[in-house]
Amino acid sequence: MKKMALFLALLSLSSLAFALPMQKGYPGLSLSPYSSAEMAAAAEALGSRPFGELTIAELTPYLARIELAARKDAWLKMGSAMSMHVPGAGQLRNGDTLAGLGYLTLHLATVAGTLVGYYFLLPSDLQFDKLDYFATPKTTVRDAWKAHSMVELMPAMGVMAAGMLVDGGLRLLSAKGAYSGAKAAIDSGKVTFAPVVGPGYFGMDMMFRSPRR
Repeated sequence: MKKMALFLALLSLSSLAFALPMQKGYPGLSLSPYSSAEMAAAAEALGSRPFGELTIAELTPYLARIELAARKDAWLKMGSAMSMHVPGAGQLRNGDTLAGLGYLTLHLATVAGTLVGYYFLLPSDLQFDKLDYFATPKTTVRDAWKAHSMVELMPAMGVMAAGMLVDGGLRLLSAKGAYSGAKAAIDSGKVTFAPVVGPGYFGMDMMFRSPRR
C-alpha cells in the first residue's frame, strides 16, 4: 500500500508541476498585451486629472477601446489554454491546420508510447495477461503489487515520469505557438471583432462580438 501511495504521490507532483505554469502565465508571454497598451495610452492621454473631473463624453472612447483590447486578450488566452489542455487545439482554432494536426499527433504518440512503455516495464505478474484487474479481488491485486520492491517498479515509473515531462513540454510549446499565431492573426486583420451597440457602463455603449475571420 505504501508503494502505491508513493507512486500516486509522484504522479500528482508531476501533474502539479505542469499545472503551475497555467496559474502564473507562460514564460516570455504577456497575457494582456492589448489591454496593457490601451490602459497606458489612456492614462497618458488623460494625464493626472482626477477621475471625477472627467466627463462621460471624454471617457466613452477609451472605454470602447479598452473593451476591444480586452476581447483581443481573451482571444489570446483562450487559444493558449486550448493548446495547453489539448496540444494543437489552439492552432486549429487559428486556422493553422498543419501545425494543429502536428502537435495533436505528437501528443497522442507521446501518451501512447508512455503507456505502452510503462506497461511492458512492469513486472510480468502485474501485466494484464497474468493478472485480471477486473475479476480479481482487490486484496489479491494489492498483495501482488506489495510483493515487489520499489527497485522493481522504478523502470515503469521512470518511463511514466519521462513521458509526462515530454508531454508537458509539448503542451507548453503548443500553447506559446497558439498565442503567437492568434496575435499575428489579430495584428494582420485576419481576425476582427465586430462592434455592436448594447447595454454598457453609461446606458447604451459600444461592445464587440466574437471574432470573425
